Amino acid sequence: MLDTDFDPRAFASEGVPPGMDQMKPGPTLAAFLSSIDVEAVSGYDRVVVLRAHQRMASHYQAHTYTDMVAVTNALSEIVPNPVEAADSAAGEIRTALNLTRRAADIELSFALDLHQRLPQVRQMLSDGKIDVRRAKTIDKGTCHLSIGAARGVVERIAAAAPGLTTGELAARISKLCIETDTDEAEKRYQRAVTDRKIVAEPTVDGTANLLGLDLAPDRVAAVSRRINTIAKSLRRGGETRTMDQLRADVYLDLLSGTRHESRSKGVVHLTTDIDTLTGLTDHP
Repeated sequence: MLDTDFDPRAFASEGVPPGMDQMKPGPTLAAFLSSIDVEAVSGYDRVVVLRAHQRMASHYQAHTYTDMVAVTNALSEIVPNPVEAADSAAGEIRTALNLTRRAADIELSFALDLHQRLPQVRQMLSDGKIDVRRAKTIDKGTCHLSIGAARGVVERIAAAAPGLTTGELAARISKLCIETDTDEAEKRYQRAVTDRKIVAEPTVDGTANLLGLDLAPDRVAAVSRRINTIAKSLRRGGETRTMDQLRADVYLDLLSGTRHESRSKGVVHLTTDIDTLTGLTDHP
């Protein structure tokens, strides 16, 4: 709670108060921030203010997700069918926040995950230790695990998560998930490869994307290497296309049957420890 004699304006002329970088998000930090003219403080202090605002944004976002769950709980008391209650809650959230139906469903699903499956992630978000991007990265990376296994992964990544980019965080979570359940990881890989497919989609610019999803990594490496080799061989004479353009054209040429001479093979580099190599352990 705030001291009744507290006046954040007292710091307005002095810049950022000492220790702001360590302040937890809440009413006191919000009051300090409301009194600061960021253009009037030093370059270093502007970064401190930026971080403080981010902590407050995470804090308020956590409360927004808590509110979504509260709306769902209120409707669950009225509508006995859980599915209908969730649909009604999504409808209320969609109207309240002016979201599309899909966006409301996604946000509500994430909110429920934070409260029911990953309470530690919700607390980290509320404390301003991570932002929504990192919270969603953790949620997505552990969604295939049991609740107990997911919480175990969160426990192991919690200390490092605030200092990692979302890419670094996703990579570490992937490794931890494999360590947590190697058999499940193998089954997921086999299931994904079994569901491999090609997707063609139009773009807003009138062009189109052609995507291969869940392909075997060794074959993707071989194909990518072949495309690169052929594209490089075409960069001679008066060729004006960029490498990206050449690779795209070679890609379509190969799929449409145009012949290009190349015998290159793909290479996948694997790194493992000696214990796994000798069969003593099964580390990723």
